[in-house]
Amino acid sequence: MIHQALLTAVYSAREQLIMTTPYFVPSDDLLHAICTAALRGVEVSIIVPRDNDSMMVRWASRAFFSELLEAGVKIYQFEGGLLHTKSVLVDGQLSLVGTVNLDMRSLWLNFEITLVIDDDGFGSDLACVQDDYIARSQLLEAREWQKRPFWHRILERVFYFSARCCN
Repeated sequence: MIHQALLTAVYSAREQLIMTTPYFVPSDDLLHAICTAALRGVEVSIIVPRDNDSMMVRWASRAFFSELLEAGVKIYQFEGGLLHTKSVLVDGQLSLVGTVNLDMRSLWLNFEITLVIDDDGFGSDLACVQDDYIARSQLLEAREWQKRPFWHRILERVFYFSARCCN
C-alpha cells in the first residue's frame, strides 16, 4: 500500500520532487517512476548520505546513479553526519514522511508507516529541512560519476544483485 502511495505521489509531480532517504535501493517500478518524472520535466532531487551504516546498501544504491543521472535526476550526497530522514515532497504541497526507506526491504518486507500530508504549510516546513540538507550536501556531477574506477562499478553490480536476492 505504501509502495502504491509512493508511486502515485511520484507520478503526480508536475514541477518538483524531492526525496530524502538513508537507503536507496528502489523497486523497478519506483526507479521507472522517478526517471519518467525527470524526463517529463519535473525537477527531481534525491538526497542520500555519502556514507551510511550499511556497506551493502551503500554500494547497491550507487548501481542506480547512472540511470538516474542520465534521466536528469539531481543526486545530493549528504555530508552533514547521519541522515535518517525518510521524506518525499511533491510540488511543495504533498508530503510523505515516515519510517519507509526507499528500498525494497522497507517497501515489501518490513512493517512501516508513512503519513501523507496534503498541506502547503507543512510542505513549506519540509522544504526548509530538505534545503538545509542540500546545503550540507555535494551534488553528484554526471561527468565525474562516469570517471569512477572500474572496480567501483563491479562492486556496485555485485551488491546490487545481492540486495535484490536478499530482499
